[in-house]
Amino acid sequence: MEIKPTDCDENIIIAYSPTESHRFGRKVIRFNVRHSSWKHLRRTIESQFPELAIVRLPTDRLDLVNAIFKSFRSVYLADTAVEYGINLRNSEAKANGVRTVSKVIKAEERHLQDLDHLVSRSFFGYRNHYAANSDLPDFDLTLAYREWTRSCVWSSEKTCFMFYSESDVCGFFAADTKGKHFRGLLSGVLPEYRRRGVFKEMIRTVKVAFLAEGASHIVTRVLLENDPVHKVLQREGFSIVRRYFTIHINLRIPHITPPSRRWGRVLASLGQEPRHKKARLSDYGLRLDRFYSADPR
Repeated sequence: MEIKPTDCDENIIIAYSPTESHRFGRKVIRFNVRHSSWKHLRRTIESQFPELAIVRLPTDRLDLVNAIFKSFRSVYLADTAVEYGINLRNSEAKANGVRTVSKVIKAEERHLQDLDHLVSRSFFGYRNHYAANSDLPDFDLTLAYREWTRSCVWSSEKTCFMFYSESDVCGFFAADTKGKHFRGLLSGVLPEYRRRGVFKEMIRTVKVAFLAEGASHIVTRVLLENDPVHKVLQREGFSIVRRYFTIHINLRIPHITPPSRRWGRVLASLGQEPRHKKARLSDYGLRLDRFYSADPR
């Protein structure tokens, strides 16, 4: 998805998302939290006047999670993800044994029709963090992902590999290739080629290709529940960089809960709920397992 950095400090990186703002008809701003107090985070969010704030924060900051749910009326824990990274210069190259992938190309304009078909089938039925927000209108996620992969073909700072088994396309890997730290943005494998080692071959291929293009590191994001991908990345030498929650805060008036008792009484007199009920983490399906631990091991 297209984002435009608008402001940042050492604690919070802020980015405006024009594509998603247009798609949903509201101002969408992302807040990537590294370290912050609740007071600073809330002041930063409100200073940008978003209609939808997408906040990503470390999973060991449950104090911020609770504060967000207590302070705003329309909040969704949209997903939990793990970011992996690898130092390519210290990574051992592994040869592919029995190969399913027979050909790899860099996607160009003439490949867009095949790429669109590949993305649509790879992500059919898939739900991302926008689907968790019931205040947003339904939309075709595969269309959004087709737009995203097309942007990787057109941009000089991105790339998209397409993988073939014999003459049939079977997978793709799109990445941001600025600087020395390349970032995996989106990848997929067709359903009929899953559990056949295709993703493992894709990862080994992009490691070699990106190192040849001057990258020193690769980082990529994986949803918590995607166990097969976690296993492949760990076996291929990737390690966990961070774990984080994605939280949606709908800030269209009257979604902000006034913090003062005076305004609470005003709302109560109008028959509205003055405060969000005290949130329990278990209400939002949190599992405090190894990915949520502050200990990176």
